[in-house]
Amino acid sequence: MSACWIVRAGALFLLLGALGIGYSIPLALLFLCAGASAAALPIGPAGAATQIGAGAGALLASGVGASQALSVAVSVGTLGVLSGTAILLFAVAWRTGVSLVPARAAVARGSA
Repeated sequence: MSACWIVRAGALFLLLGALGIGYSIPLALLFLCAGASAAALPIGPAGAATQIGAGAGALLASGVGASQALSVAVSVGTLGVLSGTAILLFAVAWRTGVSLVPARAAVARGSA
């Protein structure tokens, strides 16, 4: 579990730098903590709206401009959804491929 948080903090650190806010580990951790605490509120699908709002609010409170804070928060939310979708599609493709392999082997043995 801690490896997941380390990867998320590192990715957010790089994303903050890439979006022009600057490379800041404390700011990345502040954003993650704000989003994680807001996820406890049962609003929206998986609390995505509250996480984006809390992340943007944390960035605003630390002195980042409103448009930059909102763009980072929406980018983090979008990347989370896209990475989750990619993992789901990979898992479905993997499982489908694994379940088809024995069927192909049985058909090949039956026709031989």
